[in-house]
Amino acid sequence: MKKYLTFFIIFLATLIIGCDNKQNSTLSDEQKIEISVNPTVELFSLIHHLAGDKQYNENLIPDYIKKVDRHFDLLKNHPAINFAKECNTLFHINGDAPMALAVYIGPPPQLEPKINLSTLPNDFDPRWDSTLISNYLKHARDFAVESEFLKFYMNQNEFYSKSIENLKKMLFKENIIEWSFKFFGYYPDNFKINIALLNGSCNYGYKIELPDGNVESVCLLGARNPKWITGTPTYNKKRFLPVIIHEFCHSYINPLIISKPEEFKTIGDAILKSHFEAMRKNGYDVWNVVLNEYLVRACTIKFLKENEGIEVVERNIKIDKRNGFIEIEGLVQLLDEYENKRIEYHNIDSFLPEIKRYFTSKKF
Repeated sequence: MKKYLTFFIIFLATLIIGCDNKQNSTLSDEQKIEISVNPTVELFSLIHHLAGDKQYNENLIPDYIKKVDRHFDLLKNHPAINFAKECNTLFHINGDAPMALAVYIGPPPQLEPKINLSTLPNDFDPRWDSTLISNYLKHARDFAVESEFLKFYMNQNEFYSKSIENLKKMLFKENIIEWSFKFFGYYPDNFKINIALLNGSCNYGYKIELPDGNVESVCLLGARNPKWITGTPTYNKKRFLPVIIHEFCHSYINPLIISKPEEFKTIGDAILKSHFEAMRKNGYDVWNVVLNEYLVRACTIKFLKENEGIEVVERNIKIDKRNGFIEIEGLVQLLDEYENKRIEYHNIDSFLPEIKRYFTSKKF
């Protein structure tokens, strides 16, 4: 009798939670997901574009790049650009490192941090420290003022608006928020997409905990495939929907893994050691980053499995295996088990012991 009573209580609690979240579910994705071109992201991208960093010089939106170069070309020897080059050489501040900082910083020219950066969060990019951040922001502020960055940014408003509209046309036909709630077990606080026009083919996802208790889940989405008339980036569903799902999944997974180093660091180090070349090629060279990628890729495949069909799933599994994630298929099957036992595992956090057990059972 006690067994059935316990089951009924759990079932009733699940119904109550579902009712509590119905108000949230009445909002459309368009009302829940904020899409913008973040001036701080653009400023930091611009600095590293002028510094010659490979990521920020793919030239995938040629018309926009030409405007950028015409306005800022004479500033290639500005102290901020030289400092960015020095940061790259000495501290490997390249690739995603400028973006990992940008999402924590308010708009130029003030560039006020959104959190106290004297003590960095556990999941902050380890290439940064407080002193380096302080010096970087000082140079970036000077550059923003002396280059008249905000004037340029405001003059691109029509271009930015059309870019945002192109993404909306694809994205808001999907049901990302409800899938996220159903799969992970809770709604994200704030979903934000920043179109990063100088980031080319690179995309990133971050979760930011603010002093007021609010949490932002941020996807930085690169730009490519320009329209031949407007030159604005376009967003093909086949290519970009998995990318957006992937980056938003990071905002769920990253904080979980980094919060349990005593349980997962040994596993991440073992994977990294056994597949070092493949991981390094993709920029995954820290234990938690490797595990984040494994889990996020598996979660993304779960979304595709539910929404896009087996052909898309098989293609993504094949790509992931080729990139060194050889146990991805088994991990997806494990997440099938998670979904089939949601009374026992009410959210992804509660399933972490099973994920640990899965990785521990493998010989990397």
